[in-house]
Amino acid sequence: MDSADSRSFRLTPRTQVLLVALTAALVYAGTLSNGFVYDDVQLVVDNPWLRSWSELSNAFQRPLFPVEDGAINDSARGPAASYFRPLAHVLFFAQRAVFGLEAWGFHLVLLLMHAAVCALVLWLLRACLKVKEPGASPAAEWGALAGALLFAVHPVHTESVAWLSGCMDVAATLLVLLAVRLMVAGPSSWGRGVGAGLLWAAGLLFKEVAVVFPAVLWATDRATGEGVSPPGLKGWVRRYAPLGVGALGYAALRLNAVGLSVPLQGGEGSGGLYPLHLLALVGKLGGKLFWPHPLVVTIPSQVSPLVSEVVLGSVLLLLLAGALWRSWRASPAVLAGGVWLLTPLLPIFLMQLRGVEAYAERFLYLPSVGFCLLMAVGAKWVLERWPGQSRALGLAAGGVVVVFAALTLARVPAWRDDISLWEDTLSKTPEEPSIHAYLGASYLKARRVEEAIAPLQVAVAAMPQLYQPQSDLAVAYALMGRMDLAVPQLERVHAMRPREPVVLHNLGLALRKSGRLEEAVERFRAVLRLAPRRADSHLELGRTLLQLGRPAEAVVSLEEALRLRPDSAPARDGLRQARLAVGATP
Repeated sequence: MDSADSRSFRLTPRTQVLLVALTAALVYAGTLSNGFVYDDVQLVVDNPWLRSWSELSNAFQRPLFPVEDGAINDSARGPAASYFRPLAHVLFFAQRAVFGLEAWGFHLVLLLMHAAVCALVLWLLRACLKVKEPGASPAAEWGALAGALLFAVHPVHTESVAWLSGCMDVAATLLVLLAVRLMVAGPSSWGRGVGAGLLWAAGLLFKEVAVVFPAVLWATDRATGEGVSPPGLKGWVRRYAPLGVGALGYAALRLNAVGLSVPLQGGEGSGGLYPLHLLALVGKLGGKLFWPHPLVVTIPSQVSPLVSEVVLGSVLLLLLAGALWRSWRASPAVLAGGVWLLTPLLPIFLMQLRGVEAYAERFLYLPSVGFCLLMAVGAKWVLERWPGQSRALGLAAGGVVVVFAALTLARVPAWRDDISLWEDTLSKTPEEPSIHAYLGASYLKARRVEEAIAPLQVAVAAMPQLYQPQSDLAVAYALMGRMDLAVPQLERVHAMRPREPVVLHNLGLALRKSGRLEEAVERFRAVLRLAPRRADSHLELGRTLLQLGRPAEAVVSLEEALRLRPDSAPARDGLRQARLAVGATP
C-alpha cells in the first residue's frame, strides 16, 4: 500500500494494544496444557516456604532455592546461592492459594503477564518513535506495531513464558517497563520518582536483571525528549534521586539474605579461552534474536567455541557499538534500543568471562525489548525511504511475524513436562552428559525405571565426580529390586557426600528393603541430625522402628512427621498402628 493507503488503514492505539496482547495470548495458549517442569518442582510443588505465611518469610531471608532447615550449606550451592528473588515465592504462594497445584492456573497467570509486557513494549516503541507528536509519519506507527508483534511472538521468549520458573524474567521486565512508563508519563516529582523506585525494587526482588532500570530510563528519556526540570543539577536530582528509595530498600533486604555474594566463580576466568567464549556467547545469543532456531535449554559446556560463533559475536558487537556511537545525538531512538538491548546482557557477559557458563534463552527476554525497538526504528526508516513499497514491506514484516509465531507454536510443547524437555534437548546436544542425567532423572520420576538406567549410566561414566546421577542410578537399581546393586552404589555416593541428607535417607530405605533394619535406623537418625525438619525421614524412621517391634519409639518419630506434615496420610496411618501396638488410643 502507498502512504495514502497506510493512513486509511491506521489502527487506533487501543486496537493496536488489543491486537498485540491477543496475539501473544494465542501464540502461548498451548502452555495451558503444560505442567511443572525442571525447577518448577523445587520452587512450586515441593517448596517448603509455601506451606504458610510464617514459612514464606524465609524467602526474604535466604537465597532463591528453598531447602529444609540445615539440609544444605548455602555456601556450597554455587552461583545460585547469590540469587535473591523473594517475590517469586510470594507470587507462587498466591497462585497456590488460588489454584492449588493445578499447573494451568500458573501458566495462565504467566501468559497474562507476558501479554501485559507486550502491551507495554508497544507503548515504549510508540513513545520512542514519537508516534503521538504532531506531524509523526504513519511509518512510525506501523514500525512500532511491527516491533511489538515481533516481541509478542518471538520464539526466544518460549523459555520464559512456557516455563513457570521463567516468570521471574517476565515479572522483572513488566515492573521495569511500568516504572519507565510512570516516569515518562508526566513531569518529574518526588511522588512519581518514589513510585517508580518502589516498582524498581519489586522488579529487583523478582530478578536481579532489573538493576538496569536507571540506564534504560535515561535512554528512554533521551528518546522521548523528556528532559529534567529545572535544567541542571537540581533537575537531575529531582528526577532521579527518589529512585534511590527502591534501591536502598532492596539493598538492605539483599544484604540481610545473601550478603555481598555474586554469582561468579572467583578466579576461574583469569586465563584460557574465556574471552573467545564471551564472543561466542554474543554470537549465540545475538544469533537467536535474528533466527531463533534451533532453541535449546542448554549447550555443551567447557568446549572450544566455534569460529562462526566468535565471528558472528564480534560482528554484532561492532555493529551495536557503531550504532550507539553514531546515534548518540543523531538518533535517540537507536540509542535507546541499544541501551535496552546491551545493558541487561552485561552481567551475563561478565559471568561468561569469569568462567560461569551463561547461555540461556531466558536471558534474552528483557534485552529483546531493545532488539524490537531497533527493528521498529529500522522498519520506520525503510517505510519512509521507500514509501511506494509499503505493501511489499508490510507483507515481508507480516511474514516474519507469522514464521516466528509458527516456531513458537512448535516450541511450546517441548516444555510440556520434564521428559519432553530433556528428550528434545538431548536430540540437539547428544554429547552433553548432564542432559543424560536430567533425562534419566525424569524417567525415574515417571517410574519408567528401565528407560532411566541407560542415560544414568552414561552420566555416571562421564561425570563420576557428581553425586546426583550416582544417587539417581542407585534409586533406579532399588526400584528394580536390585538391592545388591543399590546399596553399594549408595555407599559410594555417601562417601562422596557424607553430609547429604537425601543420600542418607535413600540408603536407609535400601537397607530396610534388604532386611538390614538396625542399619536403616542408624541412617535415618543420621539424616535427622543433619536436617531435623525432614518429615519424610521421621516417617521412615517410625516405620522402620515399627518393623523392629519398637512401637513406643516409633510413636515419637511418627508424631513429629505428622507435626511437620499435617496432611501426610502415611504418617497418620503409621501413627495409628504404632499407638495400637503400644496399647494407646489411636
